[in-house]
Amino acid sequence: MDNFHRRRVDGILLTDSRISKHNTKQVAQITVPTVFINSQAKDRPEIFHSVSIDDYLGAKLAVEHLISLGHTCIGYLGVGDRSSSNQQRLEGYRMTLREAGLPQIDDWIAINDEDNKRISDVDTGQKMLSQLLAAGVTGIFCYNDMVAIGALLACQELGISVPQDLSLVGFDGIALSRYVTPPLTTVCQPMLEIGRSAMQMLLDLLEEKTIENLVLSPFLVKRGSSAVVKNDN
Repeated sequence: MDNFHRRRVDGILLTDSRISKHNTKQVAQITVPTVFINSQAKDRPEIFHSVSIDDYLGAKLAVEHLISLGHTCIGYLGVGDRSSSNQQRLEGYRMTLREAGLPQIDDWIAINDEDNKRISDVDTGQKMLSQLLAAGVTGIFCYNDMVAIGALLACQELGISVPQDLSLVGFDGIALSRYVTPPLTTVCQPMLEIGRSAMQMLLDLLEEKTIENLVLSPFLVKRGSSAVVKNDN
């Protein structure tokens, strides 16, 4: 932020899902138009604008996919240090189960400690998978692809076959999700559209045009980490 201030930038594109109030105060002190990508700032709406993804819809797509494969015991593996997006994805997960007439079990939800911000998303997936396995889930919607990759690593350590024994769905559509084994089914963010929209929004702000915050729709990409639920009969 100090570097931006010294260089006297005309505008800022800021992408960070863990943006803090301290960070927004620093940006506000520079007093230039700012566009947040996937991190909606609640303070100073006259300065801060956003291009974000529909987290609720993304969760709905993920859970509906697992339901379509016959899963009825579906877990959510989330994070606690990105409260806004995690809450929206959790709400989407819960509502989709409710609409399908499926039970909502507290033990099917595992979210890491909000104060434990040093743990990586991969570690979250690895360390918290056992909680959901103990609860008997057959499919898991993960907060993001890195959490899902951590869960996948834990499955390999435990001798659990994905997707034969457990289906996993991530969120984001990062490049790595295509190259893990098995390739990860994921809710993809339209990265190019997000980038173009954010840049255009910033240019419009610099021209003092009236703009509105933008929420874009994600889409599901089916790969090898999800499959029809195994019938034990």
